[in-house]
Amino acid sequence: MRKFRLKFKYDADDMNPKILETDRSIKVGDAVELEDGFWYGVMEIRILKRDIQLILSKSSQDAEEAKLVMMQLLSD
Repeated sequence: MRKFRLKFKYDADDMNPKILETDRSIKVGDAVELEDGFWYGVMEIRILKRDIQLILSKSSQDAEEAKLVMMQLLSD
């Protein structure tokens, strides 16, 4: 299982999850569901010294909405 550090570009909050653990591969443009029940678009992936960090878009109710929100934010 892989661990990813999470950074919220728009919805920064102390209550947001800090880590995502998953078996599936993740790429820019994917939508991921976190333990808070919301979906987020993966806007960027950064390789850090010890971790891999996902830069996430605004929260959404489902995967399709998360992808649409992310595309809209990237086009601005």
